[in-house]
Amino acid sequence: MGTVITGQRLTWEQIRTAYPDQWVALSDVKYMNDDEINVESAVVICGMADGDYIGQRLEFMRQGRMYEYERTEDTRGFMGVML
Repeated sequence: MGTVITGQRLTWEQIRTAYPDQWVALSDVKYMNDDEINVESAVVICGMADGDYIGQRLEFMRQGRMYEYERTEDTRGFMGVML
């Protein structure tokens, strides 16, 4: 698992391009229309493969580091409507 701390704000599309098919730990998240669901932009703390997600998240919790977690591709097959 490679930790990449960019320190710069990226749009959700930039995050998806840089971290395809991964979990990402995000800080300083801005949501579209303040909906608390759809990420507009954020600072990426690290990208994680599915197999590394739980261990890395637990490690961050042990360290007292709280982040938002998103997956750059939805594996649940949910088809929703964005307004």
